[in-house]
Amino acid sequence: MRYFIANWKARKNLKEGYDWFEAFSARINSNQNLNTTLHNGEVKIIVCPPHPLISPLKEKFGDRLPIYFGAQDVSQFEEGSYTGEVTAKSLEGLVNYVIVGHSERRRYLNETNEMIINKIIQAKKYNIEPILCVRNQEDLPLKNVDIISYEPVQAIGTGKNEDPKDILGMKKRLQIPRSTVFFYGGSVNKTTILDYLKTDEINGFLIGTASNDPLDFYNIVSTAILKK
Repeated sequence: MRYFIANWKARKNLKEGYDWFEAFSARINSNQNLNTTLHNGEVKIIVCPPHPLISPLKEKFGDRLPIYFGAQDVSQFEEGSYTGEVTAKSLEGLVNYVIVGHSERRRYLNETNEMIINKIIQAKKYNIEPILCVRNQEDLPLKNVDIISYEPVQAIGTGKNEDPKDILGMKKRLQIPRSTVFFYGGSVNKTTILDYLKTDEINGFLIGTASNDPLDFYNIVSTAILKK
């Protein structure tokens, strides 16, 4: 199975979210091969909008498309007097996945490994699958995490994607077992993805910039299906 995760980051209001889904669903529904592949569970698409958009988007489009919803982050706290925090308890039933430890949060919001561990614990407690992002060997993967995404800082949002050999080399240095679902994220587009599809050791892609345009994201997914 291949995974394609659309990380919108801190972009889009509700109307823009609706427009994205309308355009993306039109493309999916016009491609019988891709539609069938999605319904058969051979490919999994996960869309991660900003927190306020998850509920209305899922309510309107959740039954129209064979996709899953994810959150871009989750609180390290379970509940209580933590104004502004979005807890796993409040996300339970809304999302199936959550991105944890993204390099932008580590950099701009000073997230520590301890905070990330607590977030993973909270996510799992409320039946949300964490997608742990690691930048290098300093971000040691956790043994109780089933999905790890390697995101080299120099490749995120720069257009300079990592060479597949380097990605697999980092996977080996991180000692990630084959049983762990392994993602790559960093300037993935419809052209660069072709190189990554040559190996079955990369199970999915965490896509940032290119996922904000529904046509660009569709082209990445459809290219992968046609290549298959």
